[in-house]
Amino acid sequence: MTIRTSLLTSSLAILAALGSLSTSSAPSSRSDDGAAVRAQTQLHQMDWLGGSWSGDMWGGRFSAYYTTSEGGKIISHSKLMRAEEVAFYEFEVFELREEHVYLQPFPGGQMATGFQLKSHDSKARKAVFENPDKDYPTRIVYERVGEEQLVITLSDPHGGSDKVERFDLKRDVMGKK
Repeated sequence: MTIRTSLLTSSLAILAALGSLSTSSAPSSRSDDGAAVRAQTQLHQMDWLGGSWSGDMWGGRFSAYYTTSEGGKIISHSKLMRAEEVAFYEFEVFELREEHVYLQPFPGGQMATGFQLKSHDSKARKAVFENPDKDYPTRIVYERVGEEQLVITLSDPHGGSDKVERFDLKRDVMGKK
């Protein structure tokens, strides 16, 4: 199977999975409307993620693209290029679920365990997602450092591992490397 066929198959699987995820960012009538509105506000305030980012890591060139929250979801896709081949790719969906913002990753196109937003500072442009019940990483931090840098840090404060991975990404101009 070619990489293009694999990516297409994975994309179709993700679209099918997205259909089974939350389909609305509107607060549920059964929920605490205040909590749902706060979560929706937090998601919209994460538009600072939006854009195209890249950096050198894992022995190659890592690139990521994030949409804005328009429509109630932030969707991203990323890939790692090594020796002119895709060595890794992932899709992510940031959305509202049960009055919280969730990050749902799809590494290699396969749905993985999600993360809940634990803290968000819109002025500092920093969002911390955690899931203490999963394997590494148990925490993912997204942070804008200035206008041209996005730092993503993977760590394991809940699992006892000292492993930390830091992605230092610079803003890309679309169509340029």
